[in-house]
Amino acid sequence: MKSIEKFLFASVLFVFLASCEEDGYADYDAGETNVQELSGEWWVAGFGPDGALVSDYHLWSTYNTATNNNDTIWLDDHGSAVELKTRVQANVSNLTFGNSGETTEVITGGTVLVQNGAVFPEGATAPASGAVVDSIYFEAEFDWDPGVIYTFKGHGRTGFLEDEDPHF
Repeated sequence: MKSIEKFLFASVLFVFLASCEEDGYADYDAGETNVQELSGEWWVAGFGPDGALVSDYHLWSTYNTATNNNDTIWLDDHGSAVELKTRVQANVSNLTFGNSGETTEVITGGTVLVQNGAVFPEGATAPASGAVVDSIYFEAEFDWDPGVIYTFKGHGRTGFLEDEDPHF
């Protein structure tokens, strides 16, 4: 019985020590995307031309495309607010985004014109925690409401539980 216990102890000790090796990982770098400064998760609300709230806060994302170019980002509401997922032109050095013409909207198949988009570093305060976060702003015109410019603005997601799912 003692030899089985010694064998088990030695086996567990060997597995523990072998699993702590860092061989091959010391210089591992996951890298960054070319649009990292514009990328993030945002709590964004939508407003009509008269300034009236038309969409309470929803979680949006901005992120790189598969080609990881520094001149294009995805603008995505995950199908929750106005069903918007489209690629927009980006200027990382100015922290701006938008298109000069309409682009295809992936979720509905319609078109959208996104203009005057910008990210403002440390431009907002999270409503519950008071954490200083980046803010986002853009305007959009949809094919389902031509000629009407909707304004979208919001703040960066903190990840703190008290800041999740904010409301006006």
